[in-house]
Amino acid sequence: MNTKLLQAGGLRPFVDALPIPGRLVETPMSTIPALAPRYFEYGIPKCYTIREQEAYHQFHRDLPPTLMWTYNGTFPGPIIAHRLGTAAAFRRINDLNPNYRGFGIVETVLHNHGGWQSPNDDGWPMDFIHPGEERYYLIPNQVPDNDRSHWASTVWYHDHVADHTAGNVYHGLAGMVNQFDDVDSDNENDTNPVALRLPSGAYDVPLVLGDYILNRDGSLYFDQMNDAGQVGNLFCVNGKVQPYLNVARRKYRFRFLCASQARHFHVKLSNGAPFHVIASDGGLLEAPVEVTNLYIVPGERYEIIVDFSKFPLGTQLALINDVDQKDGNKPASIGRVAIPMMLFVINRDAPDPSRLPAKLQSITPPDLSKVVATRTIKFHRSKGAWMINDRFWNPDVPLFRCRLGTAERWIITNGSGGWEHPFHVHVENYQVLSRDGQRPPMIERGRKDILNLGSGASAELYIQFHRFAGRYTVHCHNVGHEDLAMMGWVDVQP
Repeated sequence: MNTKLLQAGGLRPFVDALPIPGRLVETPMSTIPALAPRYFEYGIPKCYTIREQEAYHQFHRDLPPTLMWTYNGTFPGPIIAHRLGTAAAFRRINDLNPNYRGFGIVETVLHNHGGWQSPNDDGWPMDFIHPGEERYYLIPNQVPDNDRSHWASTVWYHDHVADHTAGNVYHGLAGMVNQFDDVDSDNENDTNPVALRLPSGAYDVPLVLGDYILNRDGSLYFDQMNDAGQVGNLFCVNGKVQPYLNVARRKYRFRFLCASQARHFHVKLSNGAPFHVIASDGGLLEAPVEVTNLYIVPGERYEIIVDFSKFPLGTQLALINDVDQKDGNKPASIGRVAIPMMLFVINRDAPDPSRLPAKLQSITPPDLSKVVATRTIKFHRSKGAWMINDRFWNPDVPLFRCRLGTAERWIITNGSGGWEHPFHVHVENYQVLSRDGQRPPMIERGRKDILNLGSGASAELYIQFHRFAGRYTVHCHNVGHEDLAMMGWVDVQP
């Protein structure tokens, strides 16, 4: 045991309230330098400023403050709320300490994970800026080619610099994005007949799952040479160790984001009560799916509805994670431990005009007649590092070339060896056709951008390239694997 590391066993659970990140405030266009004409391609954009800066964060009231890298001074970063149909322009300023020495690097990239934007604005791993520099991004917030299987969804933003994504995200460079439209409208009292009226406002709550290791002085511990990916001993939600949330006897919408380095989570309520999954990475499912547990891996998002009106006042329910994971390669077991992540305390009644509709949306099925090519993408290990199709990460050579306006069938496989890989594609979501020859589970039948592959597993995906030509990054979202070369790119040509 490393005696310099903080041991988590003595911390009191459920003494800190769950922090809820605030929404990023719009920046007046008059206060930023003039935008280039391309930023008006989708109409007059809303403007925002994101500043990467050092700030102290306290993981638990009994721990010393930890110096983090943050977006706008908070960890996790502020929530970005988009309305589809209204473009957004972002000014990102790197205000990190240029003299920093430690894990990660102060040269940074911004990736809008799950967003639909040009590869130039997506966060190419080599498009870094130095401290004191800034960069602009355009997020169109459009539905691609009126394909209504692309809907409002939960996205997130994080650093994506080549070779150091794990260290930089672990430092704190991550935040959530909530997208809305007329159907998922951010208003449970919406009188628009197409609005679903899902729980909104204080009843739409982000839950960012993570795990950390601290030194005794409160500083972050990170093993940059851990080729499996690091797992921590402090289990956090929204940056707090085992917080509590006071809730009313009514429906809540919880947006799960797994922002860990390598750890998987299998979450459930401590009394075994069911809840409903309503959305995955790419937005709403066709209908709510009732479950009693939810498995979520690095980079993945799911949204659920929990109805606390079923329980009496004074009820306390823990959110439990029962994954036992000793290293980053894969869980050791599921169901043999019960780790409390946070506590829900039902302490009041409240009106509930929200709804849980039986039908959420209609998802356009894959049009296999559009498929022009079938590709195989294989994850495996060689020469002490991780590879895709027998290649290490090379920013100069694509894995293959695709044609804009077409669709493809991708067969992704994971070589046996005792590790798991969450597969991620930038710019476009995909639909899962099958897993190991079987139809995917209900919660994976929506749009996805993360799919976990177990040892020896395979899956078939349908992906369509709608509007943007350029470099589409693909990689394992165990960021320890990604940084050790399990990343490539696809050249989508006009």
